[in-house]
This record gives sequence, C-alpha cells and structure tokens, in this order.
Amino acid sequence: MGIRMDKPPGEMSLTELMECSVREMGKYRRKEPCNDQYCLEVLRRAIVERCEEAWLVLQKLFSESIRLWIGRHPSREAALRLEHEQTYMDDTFRRFWQAVSDQKLRFSTLGGALSYLHLCLNCAIMDTLRAYSRSTVEPMPDYHQGNHDEPFVVDRYHENELWHVIQSLLPGEKERRVAYLHFHCNLKPREIVRYCPDEFHSEDEIYRLKRNIMERLLRNADKIRWKLGNGDA
Repeated sequence: MGIRMDKPPGEMSLTELMECSVREMGKYRRKEPCNDQYCLEVLRRAIVERCEEAWLVLQKLFSESIRLWIGRHPSREAALRLEHEQTYMDDTFRRFWQAVSDQKLRFSTLGGALSYLHLCLNCAIMDTLRAYSRSTVEPMPDYHQGNHDEPFVVDRYHENELWHVIQSLLPGEKERRVAYLHFHCNLKPREIVRYCPDEFHSEDEIYRLKRNIMERLLRNADKIRWKLGNGDA
C-alpha cells in the first residue's frame, strides 16, 4: 500500500516520513521544487521529542550529504589521511546534536538545517587539521594572577575561508569571540566564562550571544554557501 500524500507529516510513522524525505531530498539536490516538511518533522521529533529512532532516521537522511561535502572539501586529501570519513561524519552529527540541544534551535527549512550541518562538518575538519598540525599544546593566557592548569590552543583567529565568512557576518567583537571560542575551540559556555573572566561575566551572557550568532548565521545561510563555493548536497 502506498503512502497517502494528503496525510499530514505529524500523523505519519517514521517509516513513512523516511520514504517521503528520501524522495524530497532527491528533488532538493537536483534543485527541483520539493516539500521539506517531511524532513523537518523527523528533525522535530529527534530534537523536541528526543526520539532516538527519529535521530537514527535523521542520520540516515543526512549522511549522504555529509559524504558529498567531504568529497568536495578543499582539504579533503589531508583530512582523510588523518581520520577516516566515518570519524568526520560522527563528529559532525555530535556537534550538530550538541548545538541543537543546547540552544534549542528550530529550523524552518531543510536548507537551513543542511547549512548548519555543513558548518558543523567544516568545523570538525578544521579542528582535526589543527590538532594534528600542532607540535605542542600551548596554555591559555592567564587573565588573572591565578594559574590555569588546563591545556588550550593558541588564542588567535586562524586564517581560513570559513572563519573569514563567519566573522564578516558577525557585528561585534563579543559575538566573534564567542563564535571563535565555542565553534572553533569547542569550549562550553561555562569553560568560556572560566577561561575569559575579564571578557564574559556569566553563562547566560554566552548563551545570549550564541543565540544571536546562530540566528544571524541561519539568516545568512545562502550567503555562507555562496561564499564557500561548495553548495548544499
């Protein structure tokens, strides 16, 4: 028996949603008109309802896009010499899940969700390349007279295309600092406050800045794709 096309996505089973989502994502990749409500319903169940089965379906739906992005990445050869493709995929999904869970992100379009997933992959690859390129791990500069024992990467803005794009879209120095420390260095809000007490006074401030950053990046998803020149899969 075929799927009733007039059935609302919210009333569909995950099996039905998967079948419809695969079809619609094929249209999306071919740049044909598509209905993204099926994918968005899977995403809603995974994030809002914390449905593990929906999260597994989402991974199946998005895995092919991540593989295509890895294949197009300008640092593909160097990245795959260091880690297996599956490692980058797992790290991408981990970052995506952590971000949408912490910030309670909601996506209104399939393109917005894929753009953010693509951003997570770029961060995963760049973090791996940086980790292997460092011969030593340097300590975080001490903002007070006390000592911090935890190791940390050099506190500087790295010259790479993705971060030039992100920085160009963020209006203030604090937003750029949080984007750097959270996405680039993978620090949690409490760690940012701990390491940078002269710059940030509370976790609430970090979460507010993160929300501003994500809203701005999502609003400019098309511009990010265009500047990176990779496009969505």
